[in-house]
Amino acid sequence: MGQETVTYLSNIVIVTILACLLTHYWLRQGRTAAMGFWMISAWIMVVADCLFAARPGLPPWIGRIVPTLLVTVGHAGLLLGARKTAALSARLAFIGIVFLVHGAGLLYFFLGDQHSIWRMVVNGTVWAALSLVSYLALRKAPRVFWYALVAPANAFLLHGAFHCLRIGVATLCAFNKDWTEVSGWLQGISDFEVSFFMVALFVGLLVSNLQMRNQELSNALAEVQTLTGLLPICAWCKKVRNDNGYWQRVEDYLASRSQLKFTHGICTDCFNEQRPKKMECTRD
Repeated sequence: MGQETVTYLSNIVIVTILACLLTHYWLRQGRTAAMGFWMISAWIMVVADCLFAARPGLPPWIGRIVPTLLVTVGHAGLLLGARKTAALSARLAFIGIVFLVHGAGLLYFFLGDQHSIWRMVVNGTVWAALSLVSYLALRKAPRVFWYALVAPANAFLLHGAFHCLRIGVATLCAFNKDWTEVSGWLQGISDFEVSFFMVALFVGLLVSNLQMRNQELSNALAEVQTLTGLLPICAWCKKVRNDNGYWQRVEDYLASRSQLKFTHGICTDCFNEQRPKKMECTRD
């Protein structure tokens, strides 16, 4: 078993565990659309790594094109999750163009030089672009997704920066034939970087979503605590006294301390009480 196969098998185990955790969270926490995209992307990455590991036994056109395109589909799903988290539009046209361009490039290399270093440049360009766009999307999301060093946005940023560096080194290898061994090392490092990226991203996503959930519960608890205790209320006009000693209407008091919004109507007793007065006014 070669080193490349061992690396892919390790990636399969790691990403499968993360995909199971994301699926469990998605099932237990309301099945949000954003988490759904993250979960689907994780499983797509699992399938891609399985095909990479099985590449020696697959037909050449499958082994050289399908798993690489699946990685692009996985990155596209991550981008959709990032934009959904930031409440932005999906940008499906951009994703479709990137997918078609990448597919055409892989087909070109398959029909020509399958081991061309420029293939690495094309792959790196596509994945760097999707990662950096995802980073920019998460910068517009709630603070928990980007402010910490281990936040998901920073995982995208580092992943995109790595691919930019990979593009530069691969380009130098293409123009310097003496760097053939360097390109092999670069591919090996790239395989390990995928594992670090997946762990950093998906663990960061789980932590960020848990932080948001905790913040929502804390806000709800604060509202409940605000509305507990004795509340001075006027026995005649039903106004309540606030913390500053001023009297205000009940609806104003509650609206200032919670997310309640009031709409006015008339109950049956008041309607029956007021109707005779209105009828007398009409007769007069």
